[in-house]
Amino acid sequence: MYIHSLLSAAACIICSAVLLFSFSMPFRGFDCSRRIFQLLNVPGTGFTPGVNNNDNINIIDGIRIRADRDIQEYSVPSNHGTMGLYSLLDEQTWSYIVFFLGVIALVLYAMSTFFIIVSQIGGRFILFKKEDTALISDNVPGVSIIKPLMGIDPLLEINLESHFSISYPKFELLCCVQDDHDPAINLVYKLKEKYPKVDCSLFIGGKDGIINPMVHNMAPAYDHAKYEYVWISTRSTDIMMDMACKLQKPNVALCHQMPFTTDQKGFAQTLEKTYFGGAFARYYLAFNILGLCCCTGMSYMFKKSALDELHGLNWFGKYLAEDFYLTHALHEKGHRLVMSSYPAQQNLAQSAVVGYKNRMVRWLRLRLNMMPLVSGFLEPMTECIPLGLYAAWAFYHFLGINPYIFFAVHFCLWLISDHLLLRLIQHGPLPFSKLQYTIVWILREVLAVWVFFVALISPRRIKWGKHTYKLSLGGHTELLNTHDKGKVKL
Repeated sequence: MYIHSLLSAAACIICSAVLLFSFSMPFRGFDCSRRIFQLLNVPGTGFTPGVNNNDNINIIDGIRIRADRDIQEYSVPSNHGTMGLYSLLDEQTWSYIVFFLGVIALVLYAMSTFFIIVSQIGGRFILFKKEDTALISDNVPGVSIIKPLMGIDPLLEINLESHFSISYPKFELLCCVQDDHDPAINLVYKLKEKYPKVDCSLFIGGKDGIINPMVHNMAPAYDHAKYEYVWISTRSTDIMMDMACKLQKPNVALCHQMPFTTDQKGFAQTLEKTYFGGAFARYYLAFNILGLCCCTGMSYMFKKSALDELHGLNWFGKYLAEDFYLTHALHEKGHRLVMSSYPAQQNLAQSAVVGYKNRMVRWLRLRLNMMPLVSGFLEPMTECIPLGLYAAWAFYHFLGINPYIFFAVHFCLWLISDHLLLRLIQHGPLPFSKLQYTIVWILREVLAVWVFFVALISPRRIKWGKHTYKLSLGGHTELLNTHDKGKVKL
């Protein structure tokens, strides 16, 4: 059932085992740098391609050992059962395997370094740059703002009121709640009285037949949206003009915001800000600068006509990750997806480290079912700690660089790089000290490894709100009975 995820996990485990075994092996015949010289016929290596080299090989207890003068003596125990993995393959085969693993490490490290550089440099040219409003000065497009609501939190009134007070000439606000007992209803009526000139409608109850709870909530509002531009806004922001201007450009069907957080006090809030401004942004920003399809559904504005050509928003409600499939469908149709110059500011009124970890596990499980090979291998191997260990081993074997020094330098450089990127996205002073940042950043990197292994436990089941969902490869979702004993609690 979990074949892709298990294969990816198995590949990670095998790679780790080989790396650890290679570190503990004193026999230099497994040194990849020497094997390269042998294959290139460098004098003194004792290996000539196309020539019988068997005279230079001794057989010790059935194990082929090269007798070059620069190889240390290697004693093989007489008990063949203790030889383990190395007794199955000869030296040359192991050299090719280790060489291949080393090349993968170097490629992954080069890719990650490239993306970090793109984010650091490119972000300074695109973030917080205002669009030319002359593009829409003659004919300002109307915007339908869909605001899904569920319950009350300490910052909800500030969040919702920011939508009522938006300084945009033509918009409607469509608020959505799941049932008529939701306490957010009274807040909506209160703000409607305070801002009587705002075109605001309240939709109670979702639309049957839709699995995704958020799409289920928003479906009635989407069906009644009267403007061409639709903005699904789950957080407070006031950058509609920037997004509307970008949608005016040729062939642009969707404009999205990079997730970020407002300044809130607390350890968990610092963790959230450090993650979204560092580890998340280092790739999200680079992918969008390079024109790759990488969007989240936290806050995005799109052309309703373009999405209606693809069956509309409600059709994507069969997926939990509707934003992933929606944006990819638009991209494959030939439409452009662009990122706003302004990050989406989340108001995190109630946050805890456990809640952060659970959300990361839920998101990773979604990605494991949407992109099993990418999220099962490439994603964890581009995190700071796994990639640093992997690259330290590779640079040691190819170039003889001390792996401990390499990892320490790598770790410090990534810590500094993420801090610079965080300050860039913050666009102002950070609400915590450098010491607090360092502690939280290290915790985040350790949690990333823990989250990966937790996500592999029952990767097909996700607990979201009051419901449990079962996923299948491709992202198709089935709603399970919330009282099932087998449900996964995150």
